[in-house]
Formats: sequence, structure tokens, C-alpha cells
Amino acid sequence: MGKTTLAQSIDRSGNSLLGNLLNRAKSAVSRWWELGRIDPREIEIVAHDLNLSSAELVALMFRPPEFLDLLDRRLAYEGLSAEKLAASHPAELRDLRLACSRCSSRARCARDIRHKRMATPSKYCPNEPLLRELAQQVRQQGTPRVLGFPVTLS
Repeated sequence: MGKTTLAQSIDRSGNSLLGNLLNRAKSAVSRWWELGRIDPREIEIVAHDLNLSSAELVALMFRPPEFLDLLDRRLAYEGLSAEKLAASHPAELRDLRLACSRCSSRARCARDIRHKRMATPSKYCPNEPLLRELAQQVRQQGTPRVLGFPVTLS
């Protein structure tokens, strides 16, 4: 086998640590350039509409999108979906997303989800009370569940 250059290994393996870092850096630079094109007054208006400071909104723009994956998985565990919540409870979904984006326990959350330990989020998740309340509303509407996961009947 021939020698592989670093650039070639990055090109072949988007999952390598260096490849992931490079992709994140490219994404951050892209968002930075996009942010530079937005009028600061527009940022302030959007931030005000979301009940955030401009600095908080800009910080959210630079968060990696993976934090929403954790929320989607927690929603699924509770028998909820982001799409349905967007239609039925848009303000609550926005609050859930904001809390997730500010959370300092993302690593613990990811570990618990990966190991299917859903009993512990009440110890650290700021979204837990709202998630439980929304899930209870869904269950009262008759969504069947097996082992904590929603079941769709065909």
C-alpha cells in the first residue's frame, strides 16, 4: 500500500477527528461571513422577537446543529416530534430549543441517550418538566407507547 497524505485521509474520511474539526471551522467561517452581511438592526429585531439579547442570538448562530439532535431524540423518547410541536406548541418548542442551546449538560445528555438512561434527565435537564407536561398531553390524546417509544399503528 502507498502512503496516504493527511489531505487524502481527510477527503476520504469525513468522520475523522481532523476532518470533523475542519468541517466545523469551515461552517463557522461561513456563518461569520453570513453574519457580516446582516444589518445589525435586523439582528436586534430578531433577538427581541425571540426574547434574547443580540449577543445571545449571535452565540446561538454559532452553535453546532448537533445540539438539536439531542432534543429530537428526547422528544422521540417522550412520544413527541419537533414537526408536530411546531404546529401545535410553537412557543414551547422555541423554549425547548433555547434551553438546549444554553445547556451545560450536553455531554451528559448525549451519554444518557446513547445508553438509553432516560430516568436521569430530571437531575440535570432544564427541559424535563416541560417535556413531561407535553408528553402527558400527547398520552392523554391516545398515542400508544411501548418501552417509552411511540408506536404507530398501521
